Amino acid sequence: MKALLDNDVLIKASCYALARELADAIPGKERCGVLGAAKYVVPQAIRRLSLNGGSAKPLQVLTDFLKQQEVIEPTTDEQKLATSLETSAQRLALSLDAGESQLAAILILRGAPYLVTGDKRAITALEQLIDIDQQCAALTGKVFCLEQVVLKLIVCVSVAAVRSAICSEPAVDKTMSICFGCYSSEVASSSVTAGLQSYVNDLKSGARRALAPT
Repeated sequence: MKALLDNDVLIKASCYALARELADAIPGKERCGVLGAAKYVVPQAIRRLSLNGGSAKPLQVLTDFLKQQEVIEPTTDEQKLATSLETSAQRLALSLDAGESQLAAILILRGAPYLVTGDKRAITALEQLIDIDQQCAALTGKVFCLEQVVLKLIVCVSVAAVRSAICSEPAVDKTMSICFGCYSSEVASSSVTAGLQSYVNDLKSGARRALAPT
């Protein structure tokens, strides 16, 4: 297993019809890991979105993608650690939901290479938890934000192709739509790269240890 994917990444990757491509852009050759609950939670979230092309295609992309990945169920010890992480986050008034805490616990206890998340608040929370829980030191350099993976993706796939996919559903992720100039008729590839990198740099300023190097 080369990386754990959170539900937010699954939702956006499915809506853009880029799930396989995004997974391939993550370092490593193994499959990705997803929580068992994803097959229930993610379709519900997709159906709630107002998508230009409707939900049928994203749901099919998701179904096909999940069949190719590794389904992960937290062990008792991982569930206990996840609960502990959530409690610590609440004490610090940080946002860390159950899915993110479970994935973080799995990464820590199983030594997974990476966690890919689209939840910026969770990344900030995990960064601060490194100072609170000694076990969280295992998260250092192992968290990818979605923008980092997309930066890797556009090296493998043309900016134009990725822009077309993202701008077909501009409401799915505001940051992505801005970076890819979805509200402009044209955008330079260098502008897209600079926009994504600027966002990553800004996030890294508050999560310099947790974020994976790029």
